[in-house]
Amino acid sequence: MSRTRATPSVEELLARRRDDGAGVVVAIRTPAGTSYHARGELPDGRASLLEIGSVTKTMTALLLADLARQGVVGLDDPVADHLPVAPPVKGRPITLRDLATHHSGLPRLPRGALVPGLTTHRHDPYARYDEATLSAAVLATWPRVEPGRRFGYSNLGGGLLGWALARAAGTDYATLLADRVTGPLGLVDTGVDLPPGQERRLAPGHGWRGRPAGRWDLALLAGAGGVVSTAADMQRYVGAFDTSYDGPLAAAAADTRAAQHPAGRVGPVQVGLGWLLAPDGMLFHDGGTGGYRSFVGSRPDLGVSVVVLSARARGLTGFGLLLLRAAVAG
Repeated sequence: MSRTRATPSVEELLARRRDDGAGVVVAIRTPAGTSYHARGELPDGRASLLEIGSVTKTMTALLLADLARQGVVGLDDPVADHLPVAPPVKGRPITLRDLATHHSGLPRLPRGALVPGLTTHRHDPYARYDEATLSAAVLATWPRVEPGRRFGYSNLGGGLLGWALARAAGTDYATLLADRVTGPLGLVDTGVDLPPGQERRLAPGHGWRGRPAGRWDLALLAGAGGVVSTAADMQRYVGAFDTSYDGPLAAAAADTRAAQHPAGRVGPVQVGLGWLLAPDGMLFHDGGTGGYRSFVGSRPDLGVSVVVLSARARGLTGFGLLLLRAAVAG
């Protein structure tokens, strides 16, 4: 594809990016191969570990698609079938599909989470959500609208989906992810917990203003954003969503790419199971925690993808989308 004047090159975009010394790794994959660009404070170079935040939700949605194909759960199972407690009903029960497509009607956070998350628990806002605390929060959190009615991004919903799937499979989320996603796909550096003995490889996180920020423990809400990974693993992961891919989880990955609903006010963007789908064929998701930001995007039909992992809590979604368009333009 020929480049237009409106599309800067990958090199131009990388030169414009400033991260003030915080670690950042960019991986760009095309049919010609994968290139890496790493700079800043990275204890293991491009192989450093970073939190991927809400990109985790795409893994949780992939688990849903896989478990549904195997009959362990159904996409339209009520959440109440798989949790010890369920959110109050408004119109109809919330389903697993509703959670994966952000059409549950649930708010972004559990009831009572906002003030502690900004004050006493701001350095690790989800760590207190054990089963008792989360169960109480679920019972007290009313949907804002009826399920299926409109897009409303919800970390609570993503976390509940991970918890429900783990319970349906008779295990915990970290083990379920390892058994059904990271293991089959060969993602050796990806998981809820740091690989044993590999703590030194974690890039030190930084908040929006550049101050040091530690890891987040998402506890029972890990399915919403609790995973750490590397740029190489994330490129291997997103490659499993290519239309030409025929390896483990290919059928489930194809299910996640199917548009389910419009994504609210995000222009003509659609939402699949977990992924956001742009009209030009792009599939993407971003993520963020207290000290990290991430972007993963691809053109599944072309075998082109971009991964950006940053140890600075500054938005990079626009940057990631521009990189992806530049990589497609060649």
